[in-house]
Amino acid sequence: MKKVSILPLLFIALLSSIVFIQSCKKNDPDSCNGKNTRREIKLAIDDAASEIDITPISISVEEIGQLSVDEVEKTSERQAIEKKVYTITAKVHKLSKHRDGDWKVKLTDEDDKYINCESPNPGCEFVGTSVFLNNIQSVREWIETNKDNLVGETVPITGVAFIDIDHKYPRNAADNELELHPILDIHF
Repeated sequence: MKKVSILPLLFIALLSSIVFIQSCKKNDPDSCNGKNTRREIKLAIDDAASEIDITPISISVEEIGQLSVDEVEKTSERQAIEKKVYTITAKVHKLSKHRDGDWKVKLTDEDDKYINCESPNPGCEFVGTSVFLNNIQSVREWIETNKDNLVGETVPITGVAFIDIDHKYPRNAADNELELHPILDIHF
């Protein structure tokens, strides 16, 4: 009986695993928000994105977490609150990069309240049609340039309100699960 070596099969399996892991890395420039999210809303590529009032409303971390927010599902259209832009000036508690390539800037106040603000991955194939493409690209460049000096700093962030359905668990977020996504402006 002829012996069959399993080494080539193991090598192929290992190589396939490496390729899969690489495609899930946080630095994947082509990664996108998952299909199970409200992607069109969070990237401002939906039909109602043109209805967003870009005049920012100044608000605190605590105040934005107390706003009334409707329950939404994956298929829900843009809600009235998601047609508003807010500016929050607060301390950066944490900066992290998600698997989908988004940067998350978590803001906090003196009273242990939080809000997540996200900068979408401009490499995502869907971002190119966003009404805020120029803002998304500028914010990404700014975060990449300043990422090592951001945590602990107080910054103003302006972004579109977004009701997040992906994170219904305690994680230092706004009490109402509201986020600013996409971030339209951030600076020192």
